[in-house]
Amino acid sequence: MEIPYKQNIHTDHVFNELFNSHWNGVYELCLRYCTNEFVAKDLTQNIFLSVWERKISFKDKKSAEQYLNKSAKYQVLNYLRDKKDAVELDEFTGNKNTTETYRYNPDSIYMCNELSRKISMQIETLPEPSKTIFKLSRYEALNYLQIAAQMGISVKTVEKHISKALRSLKSALLQ
Repeated sequence: MEIPYKQNIHTDHVFNELFNSHWNGVYELCLRYCTNEFVAKDLTQNIFLSVWERKISFKDKKSAEQYLNKSAKYQVLNYLRDKKDAVELDEFTGNKNTTETYRYNPDSIYMCNELSRKISMQIETLPEPSKTIFKLSRYEALNYLQIAAQMGISVKTVEKHISKALRSLKSALLQ
């Protein structure tokens, strides 16, 4: 059925025809650019709501399609711009940024300090040479080959002691 584009677009019937015939195309275009189904649906709804509220009429099907496609591109670009600005603002201020909120939360700071203290205490209880090897690996950032050369042992022995230290730490922290 051909849509009577020259009629007043604000009539329910004409708008419904426009909506039904073009919604999928506009949605697919929004989805292609923003890759989020929910956002694409919202943007598509906003476009058709704007057509309804502004009582826009089209002279033919091609002009309606061109207008809707251009509107979709602008809607997505505006969304992406706003999303980028929001992320930059969040990273700068910490607002609604869970990492930043967690980082500056007094409870989180206390928990992190307690965990660090427990780890340090557990490392000190490791038997030698596991304690020394583990400290060289984690605190001095030496690789297994460097530790082996410095201590005069094989790389396999370093691996064994690191594994032993990690198992000990894991079991102590899970208690």
